[in-house]
Amino acid sequence: MVLWQQVRHLRDWAAADEVVRGKLFCPATPDVVAKRRDAYSSAPELSPHLDVIFGVQRDPLTVDVSRVGAACESLASWALTGEHEQTAIELAETGALIDDTNPKLANLAGRLTRNAHAYDRSEIWFQRGISLALERRNVVERVWGHLGYGRLFQELGRVPGARKHLNAGSRLAYKHGPPSLAASAQHDLCALLIVRGHLAEAAVRARRALLWYPKNHPRLPLFAADVGLLLILARHYRAASWLLKRVLKVVDQGGARAAVVALAARASAGAGDVEEAVVLRRRAEKLVSNHPVMEPAVRWHLADSRRLLGDWDSAARDAESALTVALTRNDKEAVRLIRQLTRMVEQRTVSPPKQGVSGEVRDFVQQIGHRISIWSPRVGPWPPPWGEARAA
Repeated sequence: MVLWQQVRHLRDWAAADEVVRGKLFCPATPDVVAKRRDAYSSAPELSPHLDVIFGVQRDPLTVDVSRVGAACESLASWALTGEHEQTAIELAETGALIDDTNPKLANLAGRLTRNAHAYDRSEIWFQRGISLALERRNVVERVWGHLGYGRLFQELGRVPGARKHLNAGSRLAYKHGPPSLAASAQHDLCALLIVRGHLAEAAVRARRALLWYPKNHPRLPLFAADVGLLLILARHYRAASWLLKRVLKVVDQGGARAAVVALAARASAGAGDVEEAVVLRRRAEKLVSNHPVMEPAVRWHLADSRRLLGDWDSAARDAESALTVALTRNDKEAVRLIRQLTRMVEQRTVSPPKQGVSGEVRDFVQQIGHRISIWSPRVGPWPPPWGEARAA
């Protein structure tokens, strides 16, 4: 309650002319003082930041906007830790309004509003963050602005915008920051291109991501799984099955493992390994019942595994069940993919294995398989100090 009241006061201060600010606030009443005292006692670690934002009311004519912005950022981070998402958004946007030349705050507001699916507001903040970073020659915030904006387009399924901004952020990160951050951006773009059917370009991005990813990067196994999906959609089922079996040796997180097992079932079905596909499908169904975080994707893979085996009635039932889950989760991309699969089932579309695998594809798959075989969770702190810990 205290934070929400302060957000309102801070926004009033930001919107007022300088000549009006001195008369904007009345002295704090005893009730307000008591509530502030309770806030200090309930969260003593926030005391320095609360001092700063309460100071705006005490002395509105000598406000240090950079200190207020930093306080809003810290309070937003605290609110996120406590899962107070809307409070965090209000604090981040307020900080960006007050310290209105700080690209970091604009990018933070963009990320939080994007995660809350407030895409129109998020787009404005990311545009502002990129522009401010360019004006202030802040390369770090240009990287985060482009990556965040690119991921906004990724969530919306808008390939041209995602391609533009993920590429821009990736190039800047490779030149000025850790190559692993550039690799993550190429990986994200690759994943979008795969599900949108741009398989040739996705393969190019995948090769670049593999080149830039360090050997023990945490995302490497999931990157290999995404390449497995690329191989399945390109109808290289045996290559996909070979790779995914290696991925399964290192992926042990419940939700991610369910998705990879379902993907492996899909690859086995396409390769004609019926018994293996059935075993993997049962394992995936058991896993997803206990770890449903990626259930729409898992159900999509399982439904297609039945289509690839020619089990049309079961495929139709599974696709209908998958669609129900995706609609319940409001997962628009999964809904699109499952409806596409439903049409393929209705039309009895078959996807036989492609004859022969080019030497280039074979070498690439073997490279990833080798990287997975020597992969181990990174020992020590991850990510590096440059700032990769921030989510774009």
